Amino acid sequence: NCYAQTTYDVSANSPLRMSYGDPTNPSSLLARYGFLDESAPATFCKLLPSHVSEEMKNLGYAHDRMLFYKDTGDLTEEVWDILLYMALGENDDVATQQQFYQAHAGGDYATKQSIHEQYYLLTAAKLSDHIETFLDELDTLERKGEYGGKVAADDHPRLPLIMRHNEFVKKTF
Repeated sequence: NCYAQTTYDVSANSPLRMSYGDPTNPSSLLARYGFLDESAPATFCKLLPSHVSEEMKNLGYAHDRMLFYKDTGDLTEEVWDILLYMALGENDDVATQQQFYQAHAGGDYATKQSIHEQYYLLTAAKLSDHIETFLDELDTLERKGEYGGKVAADDHPRLPLIMRHNEFVKKTF
């Protein structure tokens, strides 16, 4: 038997459901609850800067907004915005970085889009570098996971699930 308490009246024979959170981020579900939802439409882009500034948060840096979509290959606007913002900072183009941020904060879509177009190659190169680096890391982890075949899974019972997760991410990227 199971007992549950609700905060409102529930009709007899109505299903009770529990939300595990954002269904677009299977990595979070794996880390928090220990299962992998391979039907998730997207995954967090795995962009993990050493410091996330308030401006980056305002541009949309969040695990539930920075997504790569599995079936279409699309990226959310936030991924492009953060990549451009970071690339401008790394190239010491603080004036353009601030112009871009102010356009975003002020809702000036035309200026924001113009800057995106002007720096598309720089942003695309940063995206490509991020994907290549992350896929290399996954390959390295996969090789480490295979060090002992069955022994590795015996030593680390979640290893097969983690390997499936990493394969899901590789296919999405």
